[in-house]
Amino acid sequence: MKNNHLKLRDAIFALHTRKFGNIVEKLVERILSEFGFIVDKPKDLSYDIEINQLKDEIKGSRVLGKSILNFENGNIVETLLNHDTDRHVKFNDATQKEWDCNIQQIKTKLFSNLWYVLFFSDGVVVFKITSNQISDDKNINYSNKQHRGNEGEGQFHVTEKNIKYHLENYLVKIITYEEVFQKLNK
Repeated sequence: MKNNHLKLRDAIFALHTRKFGNIVEKLVERILSEFGFIVDKPKDLSYDIEINQLKDEIKGSRVLGKSILNFENGNIVETLLNHDTDRHVKFNDATQKEWDCNIQQIKTKLFSNLWYVLFFSDGVVVFKITSNQISDDKNINYSNKQHRGNEGEGQFHVTEKNIKYHLENYLVKIITYEEVFQKLNK
């Protein structure tokens, strides 16, 4: 039988997008409370959380290896059945394996700080960046266009190619799934 923290990790990875986002928000709230920040509910839906009276946003992404599914040639069912479903990436392999996390639906004019969280198979990495840094730091490669015709909403990618830069400049904390279990079990 798996340890509870591994069961929790697998459950988090299996969540649909909205529920996954809820878990990310709860986890960040609890981490920030432990740091001594004053954490409050947002006054409206334009941002996720108030931290020390600042409007902040929280985004999360699961780190999975690149999918090599190709439906252009061959049998679709055969392609799916032969697809490697275990694409987890360990934090220690973050610069060796090919992966891509899209931090999206970012509306930099609506918040002060972005807390973005990457879920590797063996740990969780929490980053913080200001809304100005998202736009000004050219190494973030922020695109202010996410969908055709949208305005004021953008995205950036964290990959094996730029994870080191994010770690060196925006890292807040790295935690294990045992710690995630403890924080969410309160």
